[in-house]
Amino acid sequence: MKLFMIMFVAIVFPAQAEDNTPWTRIYLSGGVHTILGFAPPELRRTDTLNIFIEGDGKPGIALKLAQGIGGNSVYLGRPCQYLIGNRLNSCSKALWTSHRYSQSVIHSMSRAITAMKLRFGAERVRLIGFSGGGTVASIIAAQRRDVKLLVTVAGNLDHRRWTDFNQIAPLYGSLNPVDYSKALEQVPQIHLIGERDHVVPGSVLTSYLSRLTSLDNVQSHIIVGADHTCCWSLALASVLE
Repeated sequence: MKLFMIMFVAIVFPAQAEDNTPWTRIYLSGGVHTILGFAPPELRRTDTLNIFIEGDGKPGIALKLAQGIGGNSVYLGRPCQYLIGNRLNSCSKALWTSHRYSQSVIHSMSRAITAMKLRFGAERVRLIGFSGGGTVASIIAAQRRDVKLLVTVAGNLDHRRWTDFNQIAPLYGSLNPVDYSKALEQVPQIHLIGERDHVVPGSVLTSYLSRLTSLDNVQSHIIVGADHTCCWSLALASVLE
């Protein structure tokens, strides 16, 4: 059995959320990919851990959201993020195109979640995913039994519908949340969609919801004035109270 290694670097950096942050860096390895996470230095133990998962591409938005919520919140980047030019970098073109939600990515991210749980003594997790991080969070939530709540912010919950909408190549090497609809019906979940989001439109969420036979555990909210990257903090704080 592979051991999931955790290395803590207790260095405080200037407050710049894209990379340098006052939170402690945590390097997580053990799957195919190394994941860089951040956690507030004052956090020691908690029964329920909020785990924020970054979106596709350039990181930073989910980290800012995590820092805004604070408390028992930690953050996970995605494979390749923050590790450019680093020997731990596992980045390839496929990893950020067709295979961005592949089984190896999901496996590595799920192991990182387990490592964070162990570090902070948590029994349950609330997964909060931004954009493509919502895709990752949803698939992981379908596969685990310790997810107290799934929250997606501008989440790409059906990448087939999303690629059709944006007229880009299908993500043929990626898993898709809509294919886990039966398992996801059992997970309490809240989905936030921006009124002005033209990157992940509401039709993507509608496509996902249409695959569920029961909506008993599902809430969805359109956030007035929000686009893909802006103005989520107040709505997110409200649903996480």
